[in-house]
Amino acid sequence: MKQILSLLTLILLVGNLIGQTDSTKVKSLKDYGKKPHLDMLLVDLNWDRLIGLDNAVSQKWYGRGLAVSLMYDYPLTQDARVSFAIGGGFATHSYYTDALVKKVNGTDVAAFQRQPSTVKEKGKISLNYVDVPLEFRFRTLEDSREHRWKLAVGGRVGYLINAHETTIDGQGFKSKLYHYPHVSKFRFGPSVRFGYGAIMLTGFYSVSTFFQTGKGLNDINAFSLGLTISPF
Repeated sequence: MKQILSLLTLILLVGNLIGQTDSTKVKSLKDYGKKPHLDMLLVDLNWDRLIGLDNAVSQKWYGRGLAVSLMYDYPLTQDARVSFAIGGGFATHSYYTDALVKKVNGTDVAAFQRQPSTVKEKGKISLNYVDVPLEFRFRTLEDSREHRWKLAVGGRVGYLINAHETTIDGQGFKSKLYHYPHVSKFRFGPSVRFGYGAIMLTGFYSVSTFFQTGKGLNDINAFSLGLTISPF
């Protein structure tokens, strides 16, 4: 019995020492601001705009979009102040104009062509992509609120999975068109993100044009400015 009690006492002492060591380690990591992975889910609420439209086309100010990305964060330093992230995501962009995307008469190229209100009083063209975003991330150490200032510089490559145009004419009739072979299947461009804690400002510019090379009357590019929310 004494041997059993002695063994139990020894186990408790060893367990207590291990617990103290683990607590010290956790505290040390927290003190130095180290976290293995950060900003793995990104939700972008965007304001979207097209650049290069014909002067006759009126573009509404309220173009909008949404992007959701799941990223894997690879720390490049022990304190996670520098890291590289790559992942996958989905993005949708809607542009509101008084034009329709149509072939120019007598040609095989497409363009945004202004329409009378009897044909299109309001409407939008929407593009949906699956994306591969990647970025280098730079962060400060945690402050007293356990938050960090953050800067991310990178880019994204996307594949078009759907393009459709919604039109409402002067009589209120609504229609949708889905066949847009002239729209580029791939898009790519640089991105930047800056913020504090779980809230950041974000920007993206599409270097690739809206229409495929040689299939658009104008070279049109898209850009997005928005707010990023990163819950974890």
